[in-house]
Amino acid sequence: MLSALGEGASMQHKPDIAIRSLLGGPPEVVPVPSIAETKGLVTDGAHMRMDPRILTRISDVVSILEQDYTKVLLSHISDMERAYIDGKSGAEDTRAKIYEIAHDIRGVAGTFGRSLSGQIATRICARFDQTPGAIPAIEDHIEALNHVANLSPEPEGAFAELVLKRLDEPSNASQTSTQKSAADEMKEGRHHD
Repeated sequence: MLSALGEGASMQHKPDIAIRSLLGGPPEVVPVPSIAETKGLVTDGAHMRMDPRILTRISDVVSILEQDYTKVLLSHISDMERAYIDGKSGAEDTRAKIYEIAHDIRGVAGTFGRSLSGQIATRICARFDQTPGAIPAIEDHIEALNHVANLSPEPEGAFAELVLKRLDEPSNASQTSTQKSAADEMKEGRHHD
């Protein structure tokens, strides 16, 4: 790599890719490993070079941040619910506020072990994208988010897929007694655990 850059050249930062070429041959693109791989934070195949005590501390910090994020998530959901109620009663600028909150949740939730919350928020954003001039019906989404945020750990696997499938179904104003909302599924799942 130094021969391609020149003998005396030095780099200020690590590029995303490095170009390596043999004299007269075509250049070859070589991916540069991430800092997590070079420092041993990635466990699949990377050599573990960090002190185990440091890894334990990192895990402890992430655990605390996950607990703090649960409080933040509940606050976001509460703000979304208030904005949704205000929007249904005709208040201005609530559409943008609801979308912004859902967008924040979908962008951060997975980082803190809240994958299902992030997927529900993604569906809220999609509903808003599908109805550009109005506030879509997202009562079931908000209710499901409330239930999910109060569970630790969040449901995953087949149960999470069922909740998301229910949220993806077209909403009916008159739900029959044989149909269940995603929130009803969450309540039943909680009782079966």
